[in-house]
Amino acid sequence: MNTTIKHQNNMNQYYFLLPAMLMLACTTPSDDGSMGEVNALFAKNSETAMALIRDFDNEDLDGVRSHFADSARWRPTTFGKIEPTTIEDQMKGWEAAWKTYDFDLATNDFQLLPGVDADTKKPDGSVRVYFDWDLVRPATDSTERKSVKLSYYESWDFDADGKIWLTQIFGDATAAMNALNDM
Repeated sequence: MNTTIKHQNNMNQYYFLLPAMLMLACTTPSDDGSMGEVNALFAKNSETAMALIRDFDNEDLDGVRSHFADSARWRPTTFGKIEPTTIEDQMKGWEAAWKTYDFDLATNDFQLLPGVDADTKKPDGSVRVYFDWDLVRPATDSTERKSVKLSYYESWDFDADGKIWLTQIFGDATAAMNALNDM
């Protein structure tokens, strides 16, 4: 009788081990060791991305600048442009745009998404987001206030210091500004 109980206890242990073994067999290990590290990096970079969006919305040029590496580049996504834009050129453009237009966030619930390395197709800590701006030309003594909604897809790649080194923006700000100026 003791051997029957002992055998039954051993079988119960196997029943508890089976689900654990199945869970381990179904998980895909990452080549770099830990998805936890990549998820933590994405969370940290997401905080930077949200701070950038808030600083831009507040027209805080120094705040916006603080999120970028000195060597930051913007992928040329504007029609006719073939060379990347530098941080200095972007800052001049933002300053000029803010003199004429307000960029008001039209999205309240941001859904930041993890990006992937273009070659490996594995998460790499980069951040993607879809969101909307209300681009506004404020009223003046001679013009009415005008507004258009501008949808953006934006992505940021980060360097080892947590600064953005590459930005890609897909959203037609030029057409929106032309619409506000009746062009």
